[in-house]
Order: sequence, then structure tokens, then C-alpha cells
Amino acid sequence: MAEKKTKIQYLDTLRSIAMMGVIINHVTTPVIKMMYGRNMEFWWVGNSIQSVFRFDIAIFLMLSGATMLGKEYKLIDYFKKRFTRVLLPFLFWLAAYWVYRWVILSPKIQPHGFQKIIQWASNLFVNEGVSKHFWYVYMILILYLLIPFLGKIIRKSSNSTLQVILLVWVLVCILFSMHFINVQNWSYLALKTKDYILYTGFIVLGYYIIHSSFDVKKYRALNATVYLSTIIFTAISTYLASKSAHKLDLTYYTAFALNTITQAVSLVLMLKDTTFSNKILIWLSDTIGNYSYGIYLVHIMVIGIFFQYGIFWTMAHPLISLPIIVLMTLICSYAIIVVLRKIPGGKYISG
Repeated sequence: MAEKKTKIQYLDTLRSIAMMGVIINHVTTPVIKMMYGRNMEFWWVGNSIQSVFRFDIAIFLMLSGATMLGKEYKLIDYFKKRFTRVLLPFLFWLAAYWVYRWVILSPKIQPHGFQKIIQWASNLFVNEGVSKHFWYVYMILILYLLIPFLGKIIRKSSNSTLQVILLVWVLVCILFSMHFINVQNWSYLALKTKDYILYTGFIVLGYYIIHSSFDVKKYRALNATVYLSTIIFTAISTYLASKSAHKLDLTYYTAFALNTITQAVSLVLMLKDTTFSNKILIWLSDTIGNYSYGIYLVHIMVIGIFFQYGIFWTMAHPLISLPIIVLMTLICSYAIIVVLRKIPGGKYISG
């Protein structure tokens, strides 16, 4: 999400759509988890919306591959840039979320004293990564260590070799997609490492698709149909899997599920080489894309603050409440990052 350097319009569009997908998925998740087996009308609203946006993380990783694997890097410059643009803002927000999580604790369980606070903070990191959405940043920081070396291999590989690599990766993803782990909990380090390695496939996939020269314009309608099919498949399969398991089963929501990979690929192919003349759409795409990393880092805190003040999906029918909360989250997150960037030195920590 921090790799916003290209001025190719459709890449900016994909980045802004993926960022919106992240917010929408995080806002709608409570509906799915709270309403299954209780109010299936509301649950289907959440399930249908989530099924539209399962591509979010896959798209971000594919964009990293598209914009980064094709370049040759001086390692010192590369890691310096990653530190200032990715790690430094993350460290600031990591500290901010520690403080936020401490402040919202009930006074009865709020730790006091240096030793108790450190112990609480350590447990929060181990069990939740401090905040549930930081798993992506931990993962991408690790993958960034590999990109200069992975890029050398990928650039020397033929298209047929890349196709074989990606085919094997998809087969492995299908094998592992049925095995869910808690990506926030560091107790599962070995399994997390396996998942981190699998996520590199999206980076290679993004490079392959973006740098392929085939004419996508002829197949836009086909890709749109495939994308629509993945929505229907994900929604229905999630319902059937949950019904069969007699509990909520989100296997088909995982990034490594074949329907998720297919959805991400079809969306990229559908939008590849597209341009927009509408100035408002261009502004929205550029703005959300430029601020996507900061928005990603802060948006969970914004959602949490909304919840503290009763701004939650239960305040109305989800068809009404969810769009309102998504829009409010986006606007407030954007505003926070804009203000931070205007503070002296704020551009280095805002994201």
C-alpha cells in the first residue's frame, strides 16, 4: 500500500478500489459474525458485500509485484526507502495503537505501573499483533526483504517458466486454503511463515499480469462475467459451508481460496489499460491511492472510536448503516492523515 509511485491510471484505480475493499470488509465483518444463525437477512447483506471485495489484500500484493519486481535496486537505497516510507510510519502507528488500546480498557483491568504495562503490551503484541490489521504490515515488511532478490530471478525467467511457477503456486494455495490460522497471533510463527511465503505468489502474479502484452480489451466482458461469478460463488459457498458445519465457516473468504485468486485476477484484467476522463473519478482515485497506506494504518482506530460512540452497523438496517459507516471511516481516516502530513515532520510518520 505504500508503493504509490507509478502514474499509470489503472494501477492507481486498482489501489484505491483495494483500499475501499479493506474498509468495507472490516466494517461488514461484525454483521457476518454476529448475525449468522440469528438474523439471516442481515447476514446475507454482509455476506454478499464481503463476497464482492475478497480481492483487497491480493490486489495490494499484486500491485507491489507490478511496480517493484521489474526494477533493479541498490540495496542501501532500497532499504532506506522502505524504512522511511513503510517502517517509520508503522512504528508511529504501532505506538499509537498501544496507547489507544490501553485508553479504551475498563478502569478495572487497565494496567498501571511500568512492569504491568510492559507485560500487557507484550501480551497484546503476541496475541493480536497490537491491532488485527497490522498482520498485513508485518507480512509485507518481511516480503520487502525478498523483493530485490526475487526480482532478479523473475526478470530472468521466461513467460513459460513464470506460468509453471504460478500454476504450482495456485495448486499449493488450493491445498492450504482449507487450513485457517490466526494471522494476528504470533504463537503460530511456523504457520505464519508458510503463509507469508505463499503470499509472494500474488507478487509474482501481479508482475506477470501487468507486464504481459496480451490484448485485454477483447476480453473485458469475459473478465467482468468471471468476476461476477466469483461473487455469486463465494456468497453461496460460504452459506453452504456454514450450513454444513452448523457454524460460521469463512473458508471461501481466505486469500488463498481459488475463488479469491480468480476474483483478483479478473478484476485486474478487467481494469488493465483502462483510462478515465471524468475529473472527479481521477481525483478520487489519486487521492485514495496517495493516502492509502496512512488510511490503512488509522482506519481500524477510527472504526473503534465510532463504536465507542454508538456508531455501529446496528444503528439501522445494514443496507443503510454499512455505507454510512464506510464513508465516514474513509473521510475521517483521510482527514487524520492530511492533518498529520501538515504538521512539521508529519509526512514521515503519517503513512
